[in-house]
Amino acid sequence: MRFGKHTNGISCEYEMQEYMQKWLKKKGFRFIPELLVSEAHRRPDFLVLKNGNVLINIEAKCNDWKCLLNQLKDNSVYCNYSFAFIPDYCLTPQWFKRALLETNFGLIIYNYKNHTITEVLEAHLNKGESWDKELNQKIKKYVDINSKVIRTKVKKFW
Repeated sequence: MRFGKHTNGISCEYEMQEYMQKWLKKKGFRFIPELLVSEAHRRPDFLVLKNGNVLINIEAKCNDWKCLLNQLKDNSVYCNYSFAFIPDYCLTPQWFKRALLETNFGLIIYNYKNHTITEVLEAHLNKGESWDKELNQKIKKYVDINSKVIRTKVKKFW
């Protein structure tokens, strides 16, 4: 098992998720972290409801690019938009960036030095023959009803 960038036993993915929660709260989005979607056999890092009718999936990973792409593809069946959320360092392979472009997934970067989050690649609407409108509606309703303010121990940097 790899812990990612950090060597102090704390996963870089965990730190990224903490800051993403703060960022989403600041932006006023309704969201639920780590919700099990049994129909997709996945637990997205974040399901975000934008404007009450757009469901966005955000998946955080530090280094397992193939796994990240698989998660994005699986969750694109019921999410309107999908974003990869990765650390801002030059080790991200070119094939992964090309794959994001080809699949219309967006890219969000986390900068460790100044703890900023930046959308660098716009996501496009997920479409396809496997699109599940009923599941999309069900999850949007669930997120709308059950999302709440999530308190974290992270200092405010924004």
